[in-house]
Amino acid sequence: MAILSFQEKQLIERVFGMGGGYVLNFTNREFEEFMKDVVSYSIYQKYPGLSKAKMLRRFIEEESDTYVGKMIILLVNYMRENLLDKNISQEDINKLYELGKIKLGKVPTNHKAQKSDDKAYIIDFEYLKKALLDIDKKQTQQQKGYAFESYLKELFDAFGMDAKPSYRTTNDQIDGSFLLNGNTVLIEAKYRTKEITKDDLLLFSNKVKAKSPFTKGVFITLSKPSDKTLDYFYDKSSRIILFTVEELYLLCENKGSLISILNKKFRYL
Repeated sequence: MAILSFQEKQLIERVFGMGGGYVLNFTNREFEEFMKDVVSYSIYQKYPGLSKAKMLRRFIEEESDTYVGKMIILLVNYMRENLLDKNISQEDINKLYELGKIKLGKVPTNHKAQKSDDKAYIIDFEYLKKALLDIDKKQTQQQKGYAFESYLKELFDAFGMDAKPSYRTTNDQIDGSFLLNGNTVLIEAKYRTKEITKDDLLLFSNKVKAKSPFTKGVFITLSKPSDKTLDYFYDKSSRIILFTVEELYLLCENKGSLISILNKKFRYL
């Protein structure tokens, strides 16, 4: 749950024009698509039957500081890009934008040390390594798949990356997500010995491309794709990277920095 004072909540209400049940000038469809860029799930499915303002209030009450900060910054940017800030106090807008940066962790505060990388967290690598190996002890493939998804959420949370569990929309199954440098990264988890095909990679790549231009993806797999599949895939424009279970094990074995490894992989795209 985001920690906001009464004055901060009133500032959000005032700047985003939430008094009449609206949020800025969004239609229902536009607001749903916008919020998917923030959290990668349908806010209308999570909070059915509510006005846009009531949905945003519930979102603020239930989501983490990081996601609320991201929402504030993206909404303020939207206001400025669409010239919706002309009749609103610039002092209020600037104050709210700074609040968004604080919640997102972009600036340090007296109340909370900035955690720019995983060194700020105490990580039990031995536990993470054992939990990864224990997945293979599950009896059925389905049990292994569920255990793998749960493990990945625990892993990304351990590094302070605000992981979200798997969810299903009308058209898609998403195996989870996390935040990296303030941007949403979708997860595709495949715990199977069958070789990953180009269709597997392209399907996930299309899921990512359907989201915000800032959204990326990480395809985490037990089996490795063939060289032919990789050559085909990387000839295409892509916003996803590959991570193998073997790499996860070596990360835990060597007590590495997950954030640094992910940043390096994405820089090579």
